[in-house]
Amino acid sequence: MDLRMISLEIAKEKACIDDLLEMIGMHTQDGRLDLAMARTIDLIRSIERIQKLENQRRFYLTIHDLSNRGILCEVVKRCESLNGVS
Repeated sequence: MDLRMISLEIAKEKACIDDLLEMIGMHTQDGRLDLAMARTIDLIRSIERIQKLENQRRFYLTIHDLSNRGILCEVVKRCESLNGVS
């Protein structure tokens, strides 16, 4: 996933959070607490997704910054077999 896609996903999740907050309020006022709880769980998942995406975004920005400074960066695949795990 590139930086543009990450930013787009973050925007989608933030829009989803706005909708979820509205739904939680509606369900709570109408006494549908089970539905409010389910939307709250969805809200937590959206927030966790944004946190992961923000971490990816920071990683890409760091790599881009290092590259602009002339520092070579390579992504190294972790090979568990080299760590003694088969």
